[in-house]
Amino acid sequence: MFSNNAVRREIRIAGHHAGKPVTITPQADPIYRELVKLARRGNYWAVLTVNGIHQLAAGRLHQNNIFVKPDAVHRDGTEEFVVILPGCRVTAEKRPDGSYRILYMQADLNYSELMDRAERPGLYKVEKTRGTWRARWNRKGKIAEEKNGLVAITDSGYENPNIAARMSALRIPEAPRADSSLVEDNGFDMHYTPGEKRIGGLINYRQAVSPLNNAELHESALLLAKTMYEARKVQGVSWIAEFGGSGVLTQALKMLADRGVRLEDHYAFLVRPSTSPNEAIKAAHAVGLKLTRKFSKTHMLDYIGNRDQLELIANRFKNEKDYKWLKAITDMVEHGKSLQGAGAFLGSLAAVAGLSASAPAPAAAAAFLTALGAAVGSAATIGKMGNTMVSAWLPNQHNKLKSKF
Repeated sequence: MFSNNAVRREIRIAGHHAGKPVTITPQADPIYRELVKLARRGNYWAVLTVNGIHQLAAGRLHQNNIFVKPDAVHRDGTEEFVVILPGCRVTAEKRPDGSYRILYMQADLNYSELMDRAERPGLYKVEKTRGTWRARWNRKGKIAEEKNGLVAITDSGYENPNIAARMSALRIPEAPRADSSLVEDNGFDMHYTPGEKRIGGLINYRQAVSPLNNAELHESALLLAKTMYEARKVQGVSWIAEFGGSGVLTQALKMLADRGVRLEDHYAFLVRPSTSPNEAIKAAHAVGLKLTRKFSKTHMLDYIGNRDQLELIANRFKNEKDYKWLKAITDMVEHGKSLQGAGAFLGSLAAVAGLSASAPAPAAAAAFLTALGAAVGSAATIGKMGNTMVSAWLPNQHNKLKSKF
């Protein structure tokens, strides 16, 4: 704890005229001042960070961008917690009188440069130039203010934004409001999440079924939520997540819902989600997003994308006025047919590969997929089965190899 002299030297940085007072200790003040300087120069990341700190004045202790340390309530009634912001970690405490004090700050003042090198999440403008898709970083993090715009939200695991852009250009036309000609002619905005591994999926089962608890996505989701908030008055924007981008979108929507933000003239769609689509649709309902006849498109072998479709259908029936019994029953029948087709396929594959179909998923996922990888090598002997496997579990490679099947 700090001495009385240190407390007296604390400076109030928010809550001067309304809300809860927010003060900062001398230890944290120099970094805060540098962030303020960057924000005044128009640095988008610094503006976001400073505003996040100032939100404490509104009493936003239990929002999703704040993680309270366990066992951090002291005898004098103060509660210590950590504010996680893009490129910045703030240790603060809430006092018994409701005021806040910033204790420590750790910030990467080169965060914008890291974004410039695509080493941090960011927004990009994607256009086709001389037959090649190119992604250009958008420093301000704002989408084009054009009616019916398209925003791709990518999975991670791509080597760079240009590769993510090429894959997104192939996938977002799967959404009802994003046909290929529109994408080709106008390009699209793209929220990019860097990382070596993909988000969710059967191998990352816990993250996949509980995307709101995946702290690794928080930084990217916070930036996406900021972009969505600033675009809230743009008419007809479609937010289209491909594969693990569904997890980033789910978190971003939950953050907006917690703040009471509404996106009633926007749309959302998931292309082969590798995190729970049911969690995504609950968050979409919470912010008032418009939903087309279909909310997601899945492959019959997408375990995560298909596992909670019945819950998703029930949520749509409960929360959407135009989603009547006929649509719900039709979707349930289609889901049943997909499961039946997947079961027949896996049974045939198990016989070919010499596998036991009784091994539970996801516990046996790693061993099962390893064996399937070996089976892909004999795809010529199992005909179309090889194409089905590659398109399901190696979608990026499928685009390169599909001409061979």
